Amino acid sequence: MRIGIVGLGTGGTTLACLLTDAGHDVTVVEQATDPRPVGAGIWLQAMGQEVLGRLGLLEQLRAVSRPVERVTIMTASGRRLVDLGYDALPGAVPALGVHRGALFTVLHDAVLARGVDVRLGVPVTGVRPTASGMTVETDGGDLGSFDLVVGCDGARSRVRWSMRVTARDQPYGYGALWSVVDDPDETATDTLFQCLGGTSAYLGVLPTGRGRTSMFWSVRTRDTARVLAAGLPAWRAAAAPYAGPHAALLDRVTELLPATYRDVVVRTPVRVEGRYGAALVGDSAHAMSPQLGTGTSLALADAWSLAHALGTRPALADALGAYARDRAAHLRWYQWATRLMMPVFQSDLAPLAWPRDGLAPLLTRVPGVAPLLVGTLCGDRTSPWTTWTLPG
Repeated sequence: MRIGIVGLGTGGTTLACLLTDAGHDVTVVEQATDPRPVGAGIWLQAMGQEVLGRLGLLEQLRAVSRPVERVTIMTASGRRLVDLGYDALPGAVPALGVHRGALFTVLHDAVLARGVDVRLGVPVTGVRPTASGMTVETDGGDLGSFDLVVGCDGARSRVRWSMRVTARDQPYGYGALWSVVDDPDETATDTLFQCLGGTSAYLGVLPTGRGRTSMFWSVRTRDTARVLAAGLPAWRAAAAPYAGPHAALLDRVTELLPATYRDVVVRTPVRVEGRYGAALVGDSAHAMSPQLGTGTSLALADAWSLAHALGTRPALADALGAYARDRAAHLRWYQWATRLMMPVFQSDLAPLAWPRDGLAPLLTRVPGVAPLLVGTLCGDRTSPWTTWTLPG
C-alpha cells in the first residue's frame, strides 16, 4: 500500500520502520525543517521496551539509558508516601530513564537506514477522501494521496481534527517546567524521586541517560509566564524545599522550558472511506498527563498493533477495525487511571492532599496493592487483573 505518516515523533518513526519492513511504500511528512534530538527525560516502561526489542533497537537504547527500579514519593515535610520497587511484581522489567532526544536519534537513524521517503518542512493541515485516496492537505496545497494516512502528529493533531472523531480534547490546568542537567555522579541513581506540597506543588527528578538527570516542576499553565519571568533564582528558592537529596542539582539548572498537556479521547482512532482510510497513533489518539509515564510506551504499542493488523488482514477496513478493537481496553485503563490521578497530584483541590498523604503509606502495604501498582507502571494493564500483550 501507499501509506503516508504525518509526524516524525516516536509513533511515526516506529511505524515507518515496521511498515517499510513489511514492504509498504511509506512516506513520512514532518512540519519541522530540521528535526533535532530535543526534549526532556522519558520514563520508558516495559511495554515500550518490548516493541523496541522486536525492532532490534533496544540494546542500542539501553546503552544511553539508565534503569529506573524504584519510585519514591514524599512530602516537603519529609513524610514518605510511597517507596515502591519494580521487584514488588515478580518478573517485572524496570523502566528506562532516557533522554527523549536519544530515543529520537535511535529511531530516526533506523528510518534513514531503511531509505524511507521523509519530507521535512511540510505543515499538514488535514486529510480528506478523494477519488485517488486519502489526500494530505498542506498550507501550500495537496501533497498527494495514499491508501492509508496515519496521524502521528501529537496532541494537537490536525489529522484527528480533519477525521472528525474527537470525543474529548481539553487542556489540563497544570503543566510543568523542565530542565535536563548534567549529573556526572548520577546522584539520581536508579530512582524516580517525587516531592509534593499539597496538590499544587511538585518536583520530580528522573535519571535521564548516562550522566544526566531531568527535573520537572509543576506549574499552573496560567502562571507559567510569570514564573519564568521571575527568573531562575526565584524558582530555585521555591523548589529548594522539595529537592531533598537532589538540592545540588538545582544550581545546575540553566534553563526552564514549559510543557503543557491535554486530555484527548476519540470515538474511534480510524476512519474508512471506501478502499482508503486514516488512522491515529500515539498522542493524536489519546493524549494524557504523564503522571504514569506511559505515553511513549502506548505510542509504541499503537504502532506495533497497527502494523500487525495491516500485515494479517488483507482488507484495509478489516485491518483498521481490528486495530481499533485491539487498542480499546488498554487505552481506556490508562486514560481513566491518569484522569483519576491528576487531581491528586496536580490541581487546585488542596483538600485531596490530606487523604492522599494519610492513605498512601497504608495502601502500599496492603497485600496485592504494590504488585498492582507496579503492573500499571509497566504499561500493559487493561484492568487490575488483565493485561495487553503485543500481537504476533
